[in-house]
Amino acid sequence: MVNPKDLQRIEWLNYTNASAQELVGLAVELAEDPNGGVQMRVLIDANVVSGVTVVPLQQGGCCD
Repeated sequence: MVNPKDLQRIEWLNYTNASAQELVGLAVELAEDPNGGVQMRVLIDANVVSGVTVVPLQQGGCCD
């Protein structure tokens, strides 16, 4: 992964636990890859998110 200061972090799912602390349930960190493209890291709290599936985008028509 790249230098942490170069990351962009997006938090999608926050929640409050029993101690009234706001916690992150799901977040993504993105950074430009020096070799091209984008590096991505998915951060999950297993108490909230049961799993993550990565599916490639289908670019173009829907029904080839």
